[in-house]
Amino acid sequence: MSTQPVAGAFASAVAALVGEPDVADVLHHLVSDCATVLEADAVAILARGTDGELSLLSATSHGVAELEMLQAQRDEGPCVDVIARSEAVSAAGADQLTSRWHDVGRAITDAGFTSVDAFPLRWRGAALGGLNVFWETPSGRHGDPTVGQAFADVAMLAIIRSTPVSTEQALAHLHDALSARALVEQAKGVIAQVDDLDMSAAYDALVRYAEEAGETLTQAARRVVGAQHREP
Repeated sequence: MSTQPVAGAFASAVAALVGEPDVADVLHHLVSDCATVLEADAVAILARGTDGELSLLSATSHGVAELEMLQAQRDEGPCVDVIARSEAVSAAGADQLTSRWHDVGRAITDAGFTSVDAFPLRWRGAALGGLNVFWETPSGRHGDPTVGQAFADVAMLAIIRSTPVSTEQALAHLHDALSARALVEQAKGVIAQVDDLDMSAAYDALVRYAEEAGETLTQAARRVVGAQHREP
């Protein structure tokens, strides 16, 4: 799979998000691009609303949209599983599809599909929906799971960030980012002084501290700076 179509698909989605995004339009193009990149025959997105009910957000065809609505009606299928487990699921072959999802699995095979991958739409550790990718022939499956999950993540960002953000709000977010970066620079200076390192090595050390502690870079920087201030 060439990286050029992948890059183009994500570039288009990101360009839409930094403009004035229409979430329906962004998702329409996203599922279409996902099908093209993963060489799939159909792609669709389901998500749970505030009432807990599954609803269709976008689909590449009316036929696959009907399959998605059947999942919502029966509360069964790849999207239901992916939300419950918060991790990707996959099934291939009529026997596996029907034994796993019964009526929904039979509907998938009756529609001509022989395999499906589903990826969670994740936000802050919770799965709020699923992106389902369908193939008609197992030999046609060339999907990279990391790319499939990336499409699901971009879809989630498109949904969350579809509310217009003013320039003033964007500037406030930018100020927060600059403040976080200033804290990182301060922590680098502390590490460089304490450990007698140059600034490049100090930054590498800070990254290592964050990874070892399971922290974000900002959290690690705050800890380093805080420790210096507590010293007598």
